Order: sequence, then C-alpha cells, then structure tokens
Amino acid sequence: MRNMLAVATAGFVAFLVLDVAQATTAQSPATLRAGPGASWRTIGKIPAGADVQVLSCNPGWRHSWCQVRYGSQTGWVNAPALGTSGSNVVVEPVVTTDAASLKKRPSMFASVIDTIQGGEKVDVLRCPRGIGSGWCHVSYNGKTGYVRGGLLKRKASVIPQ
Repeated sequence: MRNMLAVATAGFVAFLVLDVAQATTAQSPATLRAGPGASWRTIGKIPAGADVQVLSCNPGWRHSWCQVRYGSQTGWVNAPALGTSGSNVVVEPVVTTDAASLKKRPSMFASVIDTIQGGEKVDVLRCPRGIGSGWCHVSYNGKTGYVRGGLLKRKASVIPQ
C-alpha cells in the first residue's frame, strides 16, 4: 500500500514539475479560440516558436483568422500571430519595433526599469487591448514591467498587424 502511494505521489509530482516547466518556457503565446474572433472563448495557448498545422484561413474579418491544429487541439488563431520557419507554420515571438522603455507602471510618467533595444524578444504576460495598442505587461531579461503596445509586434508575421 505504501509503495502504491509513493508511486502515485512521485507521478503527481513529476506531472506538476513538467506542467510548471512548460508554463515557464512558453513565450508570448497565441490564444487558441473556439471560433474565428476575439469574442469566442479561449480553448488553449500556443507558445511562440511552436509548429501548427493550418487547416484554413478566413480573410475579410476585422482581423484575419486561421483554423489550426496544435497537438490534439483544433481552434482559431489571429492570423498575424503566424509566421513561417522553413516550410513550417509557427507562432511568431513578440519583439519590440523600436527602442522601448520597460516601465514600473503602465504610464508615460512611471519610472523606467530598463531600456529594450529594437528587435528584442519580450514575453507578453498580458496585453488587454491587444499587441499594438495600450500598455502591455511584459517580461524581459528576468524583469517585469510595462511597454507601450504600439512598440510591440509579432516578429515575422505573414499578415501585418
């Protein structure tokens, strides 16, 4: 009985460690939605750099959306999040478009934590109005703060934002 409990505990701990490791390595994930639009519910996240299989794309929406398969999940991703790597379609990382100030708070008057050079990768933790507008909560070189969303974009999106 004790052996079974020890094995079950070890398995559960291994699962948690793997889950935490995956969570900490995910960089600026794309949101996987149940349908082609931001109003559809979130069904998962796809980390930057991950390969996806594109099933279809629907131009003509306010923003284009593509139906993709990632692992065992099928859903919709905002097309500007997608790019190519060789012959693969991947979720592109988020980079700064120009030099950006990493601020302590989401305000032009907040103190500067660090300066991020143009083209540097950042991990977007939260961007309420979407990448490209408002203030985004980001992580850069182990520091967390806020960057103006207008200074962020997906690196090599196949569809410009």
